[in-house]
Amino acid sequence: MATAKVNGAELYYEENGSGPPIILSPGGLQGVASSYSPVVGALSQEHRVIVYDRRFGGQSRSPMVVQTWEMVCDDVFGLMDALGLEQSILGGGSFGAAISFGCAYRRPERVRAIFPSNIAGGVICDGYLTSKVFKSMEIAAADGIGAVIDAFDADDRFAPYSPEIAQTDAEYRKNLEAMDTEEFIQVMRDTAHALFGGPFPTLGSTKEMLRSIRVPTMIMPGYNDVHPRSVAEMAHRNVPNSQWGECKPHSDEPEKYAKRVLEFLAEVEANGG
Repeated sequence: MATAKVNGAELYYEENGSGPPIILSPGGLQGVASSYSPVVGALSQEHRVIVYDRRFGGQSRSPMVVQTWEMVCDDVFGLMDALGLEQSILGGGSFGAAISFGCAYRRPERVRAIFPSNIAGGVICDGYLTSKVFKSMEIAAADGIGAVIDAFDADDRFAPYSPEIAQTDAEYRKNLEAMDTEEFIQVMRDTAHALFGGPFPTLGSTKEMLRSIRVPTMIMPGYNDVHPRSVAEMAHRNVPNSQWGECKPHSDEPEKYAKRVLEFLAEVEANGG
């Protein structure tokens, strides 16, 4: 099992292939590397593909701290540092797409290109994700942190938010349960405000942030209420010179997704970025 110590967390990651590096950031509040299994094989034929469990998902572990957009982007850059990468191509779907946009905005010199997909945003998206955090607050207040951990369900999109590693690591669970309940609730509250309290027409990014992105970009839309096509179209209008990739999410059409991504990246290399 490969792990990297990054910004106070221990991130689990996997690598496949060789060539120009791609880091894929998974979606959801607790994204996991395995969500990209359908496309890693195809992408790794031409690239070094790195997938990782985000700090509160899968096999990664982190203290129970407030999750912010700065943090999730710093985790990507910290992983790059740990792997000796000065620059990388970044991809991601949903929450992972927001990380791609955020990294390109914050540290463009370290981002070769981005291909965000299944773009999330809008009132239903914010309401859905905020409700997961609020459930954690509500359950903790009524029944304690242990009850929040017990309510975790990786297969239930509406399950409350808590670190996944607490399901399998007894010591981690013990330490989490020992946390002051009011402090845990405040971390949840501050996380909701940090992630969803800003003027973000697309998850995690203002229009001004999108307009400042200068790295090569291809945007692929979503097709439901959490990932409205209109949000992807808005991002496409605002990111200068961005391409439009008419392709469903990687989990729905993996072959088409991988083919479109590789075409885009070949164009980036042919044009010198």
